[in-house]
Amino acid sequence: MRHTDSGGDGEPLVLIHAAVFADWFVPFEREPAVAGLRRIRVTRTGYSDPAPAEPLSVADHAAECADLLRRLGIERARVLAHSSGTVVALQLALDHPELVGELVLVEPPLIDPLLPPQDRATVAAVIGPALGAAMGAAALGDLRTAFDTFMAAVCGPQHRSVIESALGRAGLERAERDCGYCFTGEVPALAAWHFDEELARRIEQPVHLVAGGESPPFTHRLVDHLATMLPDTRTTVVPGENHLLPLRAPTALATLLPIPTPAP
Repeated sequence: MRHTDSGGDGEPLVLIHAAVFADWFVPFEREPAVAGLRRIRVTRTGYSDPAPAEPLSVADHAAECADLLRRLGIERARVLAHSSGTVVALQLALDHPELVGELVLVEPPLIDPLLPPQDRATVAAVIGPALGAAMGAAALGDLRTAFDTFMAAVCGPQHRSVIESALGRAGLERAERDCGYCFTGEVPALAAWHFDEELARRIEQPVHLVAGGESPPFTHRLVDHLATMLPDTRTTVVPGENHLLPLRAPTALATLLPIPTPAP
């Protein structure tokens, strides 16, 4: 795992990115509204060189985050995570609760452990063919096709222009180049992940669930379902946004993380 650290004496905030590529939170960490926070943006193993010999489990990713916080001397941090990164964040809270303050979970992924049971078959029918096609293209070394097939299904047809606008042409090319681990490591790890109501009740930290107003109904029902599973939650819907929210609306996202006022 690699990371960047803004340093400073502000409250620590760990940024755990989604699947496909690692730079989802680059625009967010530059927002003036969060300049007073110590921003630690991770690049999870698999999304940087060298790739791991064996794919990491969700618990492995959480353990790496915990190890990083301890090495940095951070006793407790807020966690902001997006999509599959929210799964890592939930596992971090389960396995290393002493290190985790508030969880801000943006657009949790449409996976069975988080979906309401009545939506699982339908979501599989909608997303499954695109995911299968993307995994097949990645297996053949055609990362551009894998990238576009998956991103279009999850984020909509405007994904390339949004990524290039937020990260530049080099950022878009890097996202394409680094997407392979999503299909060889991340997808199997998510498929093997276990989470249920009993585990959810163990997460005592406050959880702020965030969804885009333009995201599909499945996402909103998932957020509502997750809110019933976790003991302490609140929900925000950001109008006009979808799964690309961290890239398209970093300012709106930054306003959801008020900086605590230091004690006199």
